Amino acid sequence: NTYYGHEKAANICARFVAFTFGCPEILPPPPQQQSSSSGTPAPTPSAPNRSRLPPSVTYTALALLHCLKMRFAHAPGSSGHQLFLSAFMLASKVVCNDTYSNKSWAVVGQGMFALREINQMEREMCGYLEWQLNVPKEDLEAFEREVRRVFG
Repeated sequence: NTYYGHEKAANICARFVAFTFGCPEILPPPPQQQSSSSGTPAPTPSAPNRSRLPPSVTYTALALLHCLKMRFAHAPGSSGHQLFLSAFMLASKVVCNDTYSNKSWAVVGQGMFALREINQMEREMCGYLEWQLNVPKEDLEAFEREVRRVFG
């Protein structure tokens, strides 16, 4: 099982991102994987299952995306999955004491973005959120309950 017990979280993230940014829940595999890919594509974003990070990281990332969408209502839908990876990467750095390097995030992103793009995505997301990256525990718990209710 490629979800490592995170299938429900991956599906919730996919529905949240698709609804929030108007992009598809499932993206085609990167070009280098298309010819060797078998079976049905996994819902994206796939980072929750590929990274095996705690659920608090996933919901912190979704909360950051919600804040971003509130600030920039016209954020382009085509970049929803890119925005999710950026938010997930930042959430892991805020929530976890020990996290992946940006080079590892390029692997978690399944080769969709080069290291240079990962670095740029991180800088831009921090700027868009004006470095407001912490989500208070009570706010996160309420947000998680609502996201699970609506998208679960």
